[in-house]
Amino acid sequence: MSWHDKSYECPVCGWQGMLEPTPPLGDATCPDCGTLMQPRSWRDTWGVTLVILGFVVIVVLFVSYFRE
Repeated sequence: MSWHDKSYECPVCGWQGMLEPTPPLGDATCPDCGTLMQPRSWRDTWGVTLVILGFVVIVVLFVSYFRE
């Protein structure tokens, strides 16, 4: 796996994984069924997780700072 790989999910067979995109469009071919797949967005992969983690850190810091 190289740093060029992106996260993909096949809409037909449900395959999920990392593949290297083809240069002109950034799509990749599903290794199971051959369907062209578009890369998943950053929000779909890590965005929500990082927002939740950031919220938890802010709450913990807020509680620890204002604790009497």
